[in-house]
Order: sequence, then structure tokens, then C-alpha cells
Amino acid sequence: MKVKLSACLFLSILAGVPALSAQVDTARIKAINTRLQQQLKMYNRFPANLRLAMDGNSNAAHIAEFMKSMTPAFSKPMTRPALAAHLKAQMAAAAATSGVSSVSDPSTDLDFSSFLGFTQSETSTAWCGNNVVVGFNDSGSYVQTLVNGTGGVAFSGVAHSTNRGATFKDVGPIPPGSNVNNFTEGDPQVACSSASNFYYAQLFATSDSSGNPISSLAFSSSTDGGASWSDPVAALNKDGFTHSIDKEWLSVDPSNPKRMYLSYTDFDFTFNSLACPNDIRTAIEVVGSNDGGATWGTPTVIDTICGANDALQGSHVVVDSKGQVNIAWVHFTAFPIGPRELRFTSYAHGKSPKGYTVVDGVVGVGDTFFLQGGFRDFLGLDMNIDRSGTASDGTIYLTWDDGRDKSIPDLGSTSGLYAWADVLLRISSDGGKSWGFFPIKVNSDSQPRFGLGHDHYQPGIAIDSTGKVGACWYDRRDDPENFGVERFCATSPDGFAWTNTKVAIAGFAPVHGIDGLINGVYMGDYDGLASDTLKTNAGFIGSFEVMNSKANPDIKAFSFQ
Repeated sequence: MKVKLSACLFLSILAGVPALSAQVDTARIKAINTRLQQQLKMYNRFPANLRLAMDGNSNAAHIAEFMKSMTPAFSKPMTRPALAAHLKAQMAAAAATSGVSSVSDPSTDLDFSSFLGFTQSETSTAWCGNNVVVGFNDSGSYVQTLVNGTGGVAFSGVAHSTNRGATFKDVGPIPPGSNVNNFTEGDPQVACSSASNFYYAQLFATSDSSGNPISSLAFSSSTDGGASWSDPVAALNKDGFTHSIDKEWLSVDPSNPKRMYLSYTDFDFTFNSLACPNDIRTAIEVVGSNDGGATWGTPTVIDTICGANDALQGSHVVVDSKGQVNIAWVHFTAFPIGPRELRFTSYAHGKSPKGYTVVDGVVGVGDTFFLQGGFRDFLGLDMNIDRSGTASDGTIYLTWDDGRDKSIPDLGSTSGLYAWADVLLRISSDGGKSWGFFPIKVNSDSQPRFGLGHDHYQPGIAIDSTGKVGACWYDRRDDPENFGVERFCATSPDGFAWTNTKVAIAGFAPVHGIDGLINGVYMGDYDGLASDTLKTNAGFIGSFEVMNSKANPDIKAFSFQ
């Protein structure tokens, strides 16, 4: 969805923007736009199927299209001090209901614009003791930092709780830093090592001292339980003219909390790499830090493919209780309609991985890229490891959505079929060498043998201090037409037998394409589930996106045992 508005219309939109100063810095806006156009040019160099495989960068490209035509509108002063005061007061408020907590603050979503900048989605949750932090994509943060900021811009928000998720305070955008070329692009990942120390990783577009673009990962930290955050540190430095970094994942080593790892996908257009001379290169890579994220090492290459036909994406890195680094990702053949498989590898700190194991084949859901309702779902997977210290410590759980159980011909599908999604699980108790004889289904309902089926998609998984396993996902089982979306969670003592529970939220339609800053087919690609990293509390806290009665995307959290 490309935004095509006149400057006049955009000025009318921005009439509702709360500004802290009477004059927008047009030189800053121009610099931000210049950097975004560099990103857009790089994005458009990739073949169409690889652009489909990109997550955060697809939203960044849509924002760049928006900025390309709308920059002249910022040449006039804008001020709404009363509304700015209203914003500050509302952002300090917390709201919760029994069982389900409000994470993002929806009361200010339309203060900036009725057309853009009000979507919160794609969540990650970290829990240490009484403190919980949720990171999420937030298009409203982009407008807020663009108009009110003095440095870079942010596409990410954060909320924190001091009472184990009973209530949350939305603290606004993660600071993007003073460099006007900084763009913290979202795809949030949060983690913690103590009740005070929390960490936030996301995609990052920035520049070097000469103004040359850098495609990177931003790492921010909090020492007060998520109430305030540092400016970002670049965990990676890749030439922004030839590299596009996407879909990162963060894990802290429980055996050494100063040690942490970030995995990601590198879309490489250098055409001169040793691995892929004269061709596009796509790689899963990992960078590590030994000093709590202050500095980061050189990348470790996990998997590489050449050319534009296939794809690698969706890496998840998790460190077990003994410091072993474990990574899972997806390999796509003839993306997006061809076969795909889940791959896994592990290695010790300071070592390098040696090959990979194929965990299972994957049958793409919906038409292999879109689910019913026209939104994408091609990366519905999660991995976590038992770090409870109990007899099951070290057990690896890998879950994903899969369409193998039921599909029927569909004239509107690019693959010719529609495959209804179930949540499947593989378990390894030997460090990933073997994964059992068959996958386990986590959702308790069965696909009907006749007629339409039901989608269960984008699962998250966690293991608590007792070794119990929890999972949550989006679910359409209660709608015979497979349209309305609800939320289900489940628990299991060992990952084999599951008890499903429906989360007490109102079902909602899969509304998308309603925010001018967001990719029109985007509703987020994952949502996180967490257990207490400190093992003080049992149970789980999961954050997720909901649509309220006005089709306004917000973030909620659900706590369960």
C-alpha cells in the first residue's frame, strides 16, 4: 500500500499532531528523508520474491514512500501545546482488566493523525522477578519522533510492568539517538538478566561519520526495569548501499549474563562475496557481545544461499543454561510457493557451527504466504529451551504453524490450494541431534474432514521454572467461516499432552491496510511468550496484538499458569 496524499491534505492531518516546539526543523526532516530514500533504493534492487521475504524492511520501504512525497508539508510551523500536555498525561496512565492487561496506551493513537501512525503490533516480552517489559512495533512512535524529536526517528515502542504484568505503563518510543540518520525500525526483541537490567534489540538504519548508510541492529539497555532506555548501540556495521539486515532475534546467556547473541538475516547485494560471486547472497548470521551489549564481535555465518530463487529467514537464537548457542531458521525453496524446511544448529561459545539438522519439512499455510483475509503469514515459528534446572533442563521445543493436515483447491490462491494452519511442535532432548518420530499438534481441535477448516497461527512458546511448557497463538476455530480471530494459550507438563485455554478477549476481524505507514498486508509476524528468567515465579506472560471495536491495533498481555 503506497501512500499518495497531497501536501495540503497531509497538513490537515498534522493539524492534530501534538508538537513540543513551534517550528519543525526542515533541515532535519530533509536529512531523514534522504536516508530513507537510500533505503528504499536498496530495497527496490532486490527481486520481488525476496522483498516479500523481508519483514521490518518492508515497513521501512512504505515509510520511505510516504516521506518521498510528504516532506514539503513539514515546511510550516505546527504547534498543539494543549494536546501535547494531554499526550504526556495519558501516556503516564496504566489500565488493566482481570487476566488480560492493556500494554500499549490506545488513548493517544489518533492524537497524531486519523490516517496514519496508530498501529502497535509484533511483540516481544521479557520477565525478570516482578518486572516485565514488552517491546512492540509502533507506527505512532515514528510520527511522534519525526515531529517532536531532534535526532533520529523510531518505529518502536515499549511498556513496562512492576507487578508481574498486572498493569503496564506505556513509556513511548525507544530513544533513537541524536544522529538524524538513525532510524530504529522495529522488529523488537527484549530480554533481561535481572529485575533491573533489560535489553531491547531491533533493526537499525544509520550512517557512519561521513554520512554513508549502514544497515545494522540497534541494541538499547535499561537499568531501571524498563522505565527508561539508553540511546542505541550499533551491534553490526554493514554497507547500507549493498546490505539489508532483517528479522533479528536476541538471547542472553544465563551462565554469563554479560554474554548475549543476536541472529539475523543478511540480504546481500554486493555481488562480490566469496560465497556467491556475481550473485545475490542471503545468509543467516549471528553476532555476540561479551560485555553486556556495549560492543559486538564479528558475524558468524550460520547458513548461506546464492541467487534469488530460494530464501533464508526467521532465525531464532536461544542460549541454554550451559551457554550452548542454539539457532533455528527456515529455508524456502522457490519462495514463496515452494517447499520449505526447518533447520537447526548449535555450537559452544567461541566455536563455529558445523552444518545443520533438518528438523522437519513445513507445509506453507493459506496460499503459502497469505491467510484468509489477505494478510501475510510465512514465518509463524518460535523456539525455546528448558532452563529450569529440573530434570528436563536442556530440552528444546520448536513450534510452527503448518498446513499439512487439511487443504482444498482454491481458485484465488497463487499455489492453487488453501491449507489451514495447525500449531505443530518438535521436541529434542539430545541437544538438537534428533527431534522425535513425528510432530505434536498443540491446538486441541481437529480440522473438519469436510468443508472449510480453521487457522491456528503464529505460535510463541516458553518454559517456566518448573519445566512446564506454555504456548500461545491466534486461533479461528470458533468461526465456521474461518475469518474472526481469537487468542488461545495452552500448557503441557512435557510438551506431549496439551490443555488449551481461550483468552478472554473479544474476537476481531483481520483488519489491515488501515495505517498509512504500514505495509498493507502486514499484521505482524510473531508475538512473544515469556517465563520468569530469574525462576522466581512459575507461569507465563504473553503479549499480543488485538483489534478494538474501531479496528485500531493495540497490545494486550495475558498471564497464566
